[in-house]
Amino acid sequence: MQRSWQSPKFIQLDGQFITLKPLVPERDVEALYLAFHGTSEKEAVWDYLPYGSFDSPASIKSWMEADMVDRSDPLVWTVFENTANTQVGIVGLLAIVPEHGRAEIGHVWFTPAVHKSKVNTESQYLLLRHLFEQHSYRRVEWKCNALNHASRTTATRMGFIYEGRFRHHMVVRGKNRDTDWFAMTEKEWPRCRNNFERWLYSGEPCSLMELNNG
Repeated sequence: MQRSWQSPKFIQLDGQFITLKPLVPERDVEALYLAFHGTSEKEAVWDYLPYGSFDSPASIKSWMEADMVDRSDPLVWTVFENTANTQVGIVGLLAIVPEHGRAEIGHVWFTPAVHKSKVNTESQYLLLRHLFEQHSYRRVEWKCNALNHASRTTATRMGFIYEGRFRHHMVVRGKNRDTDWFAMTEKEWPRCRNNFERWLYSGEPCSLMELNNG
């Protein structure tokens, strides 16, 4: 077994439907602020996150500069939808432990305009491929508030295996949070990769959930 791993390279990742570009607040903040503020539907993204919403583009920019950029952990990408070349969300890697070949996917936001599209799925596919194939990582984790049904469903749909619930794992917005843990290992990745690619690119009328649970 490989005994050492590198930290993931923080580079642009290109897909068919989306492009992941390292977050640049000066470039991205205005579009991201508008994408996640102004209606209850847009602001629902903050319901299960420990931060947000924000009062203005300036406040989200200050937060990004303090907590999300020029750091080795987290690594945060802006998600650009390729057809319109517009910012539609962010995704990140955190809890990166190179000495064990392990990282977590998190800071996942997508504007309602791209819900039920292939944007989220291809974003996760690109991050997983980056970790498992470019860096030979052993394990990728997904953690979410146990009350966040959408996030739990997304993890299962993409092939992550449920590993358990950490009760009273943390305090978020003054309330106890139970956290559900999911993970995918390098042994599971080839099957999941084939299912991702079949669903994303083959044009077959298939369900990713059914493929991963089949």
